[in-house]
Amino acid sequence: MATLVYNPGLPDEKCFAIGAEAVAIGRAEDQAICIPHRSLSRSHARIEPAAGRFFISDLDSKNGTLVNGARVQRCQLAHGDTVTLGDLDLVFRNEPPSVHAVSPPRPRPADHLAPQATRALLRSPLGKLPPAGPEAAEKGDGGARAQSRLRTLIEVTKLLPVSDDLDELLRKILDLVFQILDVDRAVLLLHDEKSGELAPRAVRTARPVPEGQPLYSQNIVQYVLRQNVAALFTDATADPRLDSAQSVALQAIRASMCAPLKPRDDLVGVLYVDNLGSGAVFSEDDLEFLLAFASQAAVAIENAALYRRLEAETVARMGLIMEAKLASLGAMVAGIAHELRNPLNFMTNFAELSAGLTTEIEEGLAAQRSRLPEGALADLTEALGVLRENTGRISEHGRRADAIIHGMLQHARRSSSAREPCDLRAVVGEGVRLAREGLLGKGFDVIVVEEHDPAVGSVDIARLEIGRVVLNVVENALYAMREKARGAGGAYAPELRVHTEARGTHVEVRIRDNGTGIPADVEARLFEPFFTTKPSGQGTGLGLSMSHEIVVQGHQGTMRVETVAGEYAEIILTLPRATATRPSRSR
Repeated sequence: MATLVYNPGLPDEKCFAIGAEAVAIGRAEDQAICIPHRSLSRSHARIEPAAGRFFISDLDSKNGTLVNGARVQRCQLAHGDTVTLGDLDLVFRNEPPSVHAVSPPRPRPADHLAPQATRALLRSPLGKLPPAGPEAAEKGDGGARAQSRLRTLIEVTKLLPVSDDLDELLRKILDLVFQILDVDRAVLLLHDEKSGELAPRAVRTARPVPEGQPLYSQNIVQYVLRQNVAALFTDATADPRLDSAQSVALQAIRASMCAPLKPRDDLVGVLYVDNLGSGAVFSEDDLEFLLAFASQAAVAIENAALYRRLEAETVARMGLIMEAKLASLGAMVAGIAHELRNPLNFMTNFAELSAGLTTEIEEGLAAQRSRLPEGALADLTEALGVLRENTGRISEHGRRADAIIHGMLQHARRSSSAREPCDLRAVVGEGVRLAREGLLGKGFDVIVVEEHDPAVGSVDIARLEIGRVVLNVVENALYAMREKARGAGGAYAPELRVHTEARGTHVEVRIRDNGTGIPADVEARLFEPFFTTKPSGQGTGLGLSMSHEIVVQGHQGTMRVETVAGEYAEIILTLPRATATRPSRSR
């Protein structure tokens, strides 16, 4: 008789007979061979007998059908072929009856099993581990069970990722515990950095837990911490080591195991599991397995903590480097500014004095008008007018140079404003209001549409710095809309849209105007210091540059622009909710 065999030679071997009729294979209950595994389609494949031969056909399954590793649509099967359906490997057998009678099939060595079968051991209902304790001993499958556990532990090591997302890692650890062991509750307790005590960090239960009910036995955890060993309690309610703890009886804990999490010598936490349905469900083999698993989990947890610490130290180091650079640059700019401001002040003052002198000379010439030739008086008056105009330009550009120097000092100076939790929506709204009020005095108004996500909440920012960023961006947007209005006439309706949104660990601020937009050549230089498209005297080219440094360097965020020339420009700020703190040097 032809058969499909899952995990041949292992304690959880399954055989599916193939008779004289075609059989369909899939995870739906109406299939002749029903394998309830999520990697299979509801109707995955069909095996058809024909004149003593057997053919397998794929039924447009989502993960395909493979024979000996090659994907097929229809293929003849030979004795010993490996049929892969989704993540499951099955062996096709079609031996004569005499062969079965004389020489039963030999178990397939565990190290020859395909990786898909090992993964299926964790995910498939077919691949649950054999029962522990006396029943397994009676069946004489201890060696196979040990091999199975070893393979599972190896796969577990691969499934624990190297990541800085500690919460996701802890969830993955508990998911694996539930797949490997017959448990009702699993809890990971880690040391709290503030209190130094163990506290539940991740919990998974097989059924909902009533409000206020404990999630683990404090007595069992304390016993493991005192003894500094992994412990097995086959009947927790009667175990003398717990001194008849009332909490165990109240929670109806029948069997429990607890293992310390020690990547090296230091204890980082404990892994606790229990079963509320029956006692003696765990064996010494289970405890050894849990201890090995806890060691792997402890290493993964420590790696995640080291990853996050390294990331925080990198951010702190970059901050120190930036502070040192800015301090050096600030000192240099301050010295240059001091040297430049003195001659600038002289220039501006003497230009104003010269303007006053031209007025006095003109008054003196007017008194002597009758004594001077007519042509000479006209030439002198014209020359004095040119001189007055020149001194006025000198004064104007001197003040502009002084404003640029002031901007350079602001650009190089590291703000001392501390990061603190602030209502970002209020900060953005205040910046928009200040910029708009400054525009109202010029006889120009815009429609402002604000959309704030309530989930944004509190964000760690330097309030004054981010307020200045919003003010700079909005002022540039208002200028662009005012310029467009001058050429578009009454048909144009200027509109400013401000939008805040929560995005996980970050928040996003979008400020969009329907003004002149930004040409491609200007967009490439938008955040360069001293670059401006405004007429002389109306901009220093430092507003967006300073804003970019505040957001990117000061807050480890991002600042970018989306624009279509002539239609709109949108500045997008992304800020982390919490500022990375400098790690302590002591442990």
